This record gives sequence, C-alpha cells and structure tokens, in this order.
Amino acid sequence: MLDVHELDGRGNGLARVGEYTVAVRGALPGDRIEARVRRVQNRRRRAEARVEGLVSEGVPRVVPRCSHFKVCGGCLWQDVPYEAQVQLKTDMVTTCLREVGIEVVLDEPLVSPELYYYRNKMEFSFGLSPEGELELGLHMPGRFDRVFDMEACYLQSEQSNQILDRVRRFARAHAHSVYHLKRHEGLLRFLTIREGKQTGETMVILTTSGEPFPEALELGKMLEDEFPQVRSVVQSINQRKAQVAIGDEEKLLAGTSTVREELDGYQFEISPASFFQTNTFQAQRLYRRVVELAELTEDERVLDVYCGAGGISLFLARQAREVVGVEVVEAAVRDAARNSANNGVQNCQFVAGAAEDLLRQFRAQGEQFDVMVTDPPRPGMHPKALAAACELQPGRIVYVSCNPQALAQDLQQFIAAGYVVDYLQLVDMFPHTPHCEILARLRRADIVPEN
Repeated sequence: MLDVHELDGRGNGLARVGEYTVAVRGALPGDRIEARVRRVQNRRRRAEARVEGLVSEGVPRVVPRCSHFKVCGGCLWQDVPYEAQVQLKTDMVTTCLREVGIEVVLDEPLVSPELYYYRNKMEFSFGLSPEGELELGLHMPGRFDRVFDMEACYLQSEQSNQILDRVRRFARAHAHSVYHLKRHEGLLRFLTIREGKQTGETMVILTTSGEPFPEALELGKMLEDEFPQVRSVVQSINQRKAQVAIGDEEKLLAGTSTVREELDGYQFEISPASFFQTNTFQAQRLYRRVVELAELTEDERVLDVYCGAGGISLFLARQAREVVGVEVVEAAVRDAARNSANNGVQNCQFVAGAAEDLLRQFRAQGEQFDVMVTDPPRPGMHPKALAAACELQPGRIVYVSCNPQALAQDLQQFIAAGYVVDYLQLVDMFPHTPHCEILARLRRADIVPEN
C-alpha cells in the first residue's frame, strides 16, 4: 500500500517507503494505491512500481475517451478532468523550481482551447505481434520493443488515422518486413504524419532501413491519389542502429519536399527534419507571449537560440531591429531562411551550428544582444552554451522550456550569473499528458526596468 504525495518532473506519482522514493506511473498526489515494484535502484534509494489497484483517489477520475488508454504509452492523464490536469502541471513545475530555491509564483496558465485533435505531428512505430503479424502504432508503457496496433488516436486528425490504417494495410498486403531491434534487419521502422492545421497540407514520412523497397513509388502515388490533402510523401532511410525516425537520406515519393503551415499571418514551409511546435494553435499563442515578454523596442537586437524553422524569430522580427537565429539542424536553418524570405522579413538572419560553439564565437567577436530567447531541447541548454549566454550578458532573457527539471537547473545557473527571474507562466500544449511548456523571463540584476 502506497500513499502518493507529489509528482516528479515526468508526471509520475511519488511515494515514500522507508528511505526509498517510489515512482509510480499513472498515480496522482493524494492517491492511496496498491502497487507492485518493478525495479529497484539501491544506490539511488529509488524504485519504480506499477499500479495494481486504486484504493482511494486524491484526484477524481473520469472515463477516458480512448480505447487504448493504459495500453498506450502516450495519454497518461486522459482519465483526469482537464482543470485538474492543468493544476497538476502547475504544481509539478512549482515543485521543480522550489527544489532549487526559486519561489516565483506562476502567472495564470494559458490553457489549450482544444483537448483533442490538436497535434500536427505524430510518429508511429512498426512492430510485430506475438503471433508475428505486422503492427503499426505507439509503444506500450515502458516497452521500447513492443508496440500495439492502433485503431485511432484522438490527438491527431481523423484523416491522419485513415492514413495510418492505409499504410498498415499496404504493408501487410505486400508482406513487408519489420525492422528487428536486436538483429538489425528488416525494412519498416517508423511512420510520421505531419499536418498543417491551418492549411490542411499533409506530409507522410516512411522511415525504412537501407533494404530494398521496390513498392516505394507505388505507396507514394496511392497516398497522393486517395488523400487529396497529402502534398508530400517521403521515404527517410535510416541505416543506423539508433531508433530515430529521421534518417540520413531522403527520397521524395510523391508531391513536394515540404508542406506549409500558417501562424499569425506568416506562412512556414516545413521539411521532414524540421522542428515545429506540435500544437499549432497554442504555438501561435506561445510565440505571441514570447514577444510580449521580450518587451522589445525597434532599436534592439535579439539572439534566438535553438530557433528551429524560425517560428519565434519571425514573430520577434516585427518589433526588433535585428534577429539572429541559431540552430544546429541545417535543414531547419534552410527552412528558417526560406520562411523569412517568403514572408518578406528582412531583419532576420540564421546561422547553422551548435549553440555552444556559435555563442562562444559571438562572445569572442564582441557581438552584443539586448535580448536573448532560447527554446532548447528537452535536456535544456548545453552547459557551454549556457555559460556563453551568461558571458554575452543580454539585458533580458526569455526561456521557453518543455522540461521543468531542466528549466530549474538552467535558471539556477543564470541566477548565479547575476540574473533575476521575474516571470513564469505555464502554457499547456499537450492536454492529457504531463508535458507542458513553461515561459520564464529573466533580467540582469543590474538593470532596473522602466516604470
């Protein structure tokens, strides 16, 4: 019997048993549960357990909409009322920040206007059932080697569900092999569907190994013919052992190499490898908030670190003198430059390279920026990039984070370098999951804001 008292940074319930902290997937603060321990780490005094029975609820539950709930590793909180989800995320962020001594109160959260069908990108894995039949879906919780055959996902559009089913039937009809994670043989690895929520334009990416795929063009034509919104079908070839959906070589099977999306009057071209926020409508609200928090004037220069395809950069460009975007993925930099040119934005430039290298170069060259915006990957800023950012000493920093634990650690370093956190806000991009975006603004302690 366990009593759950709080959440960790990944949304797992935490309970105490003697000196051990026990993480329980799906458990919530206030729950009393029966649980079975799955893994113990004696050195860290930590264990993992799974729920065997719910004795009493700390948070009321509702009937989940999806038949795959609990089988799927995705929507952990689909049985939790939405208002409670937002409060849980707020508490989770607050706990992570408090652990490093940051006590700033979060502003009212930006809740998602859409609870279903909000994702513009979904990545599915191919697998085999115990009987050896090809399956296409998402991973089971905690199982990198097992997927389940998905009927429908309510986070993506109905068209995307239809594409998922059609690709599965095509693969079964042609008896295509599935990539084996241990033997490293077989053809099919991933299916990714990207959709412009504002434009309807859809991209289908089939990730394969390097094995022959003679039916590739047939698949591309079939999808283009049967789904009028499909503008791009791409084969991404990954011959490495790493389980990633973007390979080293791309073949265009049908249509164009990019699809378009619109945000706040801007049009964006998105390629298979580009990063783009997966909730289009909330991304628009997030980017607007970034601009508001930056408090730009027309004579200020902005550094946008981890700029992706340039989404935030273009929003900032409306109020800044110049925006310099930094991104390690060269394809994303090409997209960003193209997006800037296509939208007639002349005060943005984008540089390809690792943030830790480029920021140190900027410092060595004496470059100066009034404001820095950073939207790093889940682990947070690279330590050398963070150190270089502190040395550049921008007057204001707007930090966009998708990981409260990484955010807390990075904010702690900025504070040690003489910055003060004066604003925090949760932006809920991912209903039914513990994931969220957090906006933080920092000011140099020696700069007093004007009243």
